[in-house]
Amino acid sequence: MRERTQGNSVTQLHKKLQEEHSAAWTRRTLDYFAACEPFTDSCLVEPPVFSAPPPLPALPKPKWLLAVYARDVLSRLPEVKARITSVFGSVLKMDSTKKVTKKVAGAAANTAGWCTNVGNEHGQVLVWVLTAAEGHGLWPMAAGLMRRYREAGVAPPVIMYVERDCCSPHGQSQVRAMFAEWRELQVRLDIWHFMRRFAAGVTTEAHQLYGVFMARLSR
Repeated sequence: MRERTQGNSVTQLHKKLQEEHSAAWTRRTLDYFAACEPFTDSCLVEPPVFSAPPPLPALPKPKWLLAVYARDVLSRLPEVKARITSVFGSVLKMDSTKKVTKKVAGAAANTAGWCTNVGNEHGQVLVWVLTAAEGHGLWPMAAGLMRRYREAGVAPPVIMYVERDCCSPHGQSQVRAMFAEWRELQVRLDIWHFMRRFAAGVTTEAHQLYGVFMARLSR
């Protein structure tokens, strides 16, 4: 049931189960009739009377399937939390995007404007949060991430790549201030956004040599 619910609604799951149950009931009914047919053909006086096949049993409602799945998830909640919070890294990357927030549906739709996540050098996500604006409300996320490293006894990361707020002409940057507990942490602008800033300063995307320039710059 867990595999069938990935990316599918409970109504779609119910329809698929109904199709499979109907097909299985039809096959067994045909097998039953096929097993009865030789006895009917071999009888010369009075054909035997066979009982009718059992009716197709009704499936539980979609709400019942959803409740069972929710209980299954809750039973595995400590394990899921342990797996999520046991991911660490020495090279981190913090990035924000709007694409994820557009997929939020239901009562939570249009309640967030940005999704910010922190990943490691292996492509694993350590933490992610939804915020109303880019760069705002990230202090609790940073505090929780530093607490995770501290309680697990894992050495702090050595460098963090960001897309903005890596530098400041007046003291430390905002990102450096959020992760003040990690005193040796270096905050750097990631290479992709560095290339975008560098390209914006020398040309425009409408230039005929823009593609060639970016291709050679990425080498």
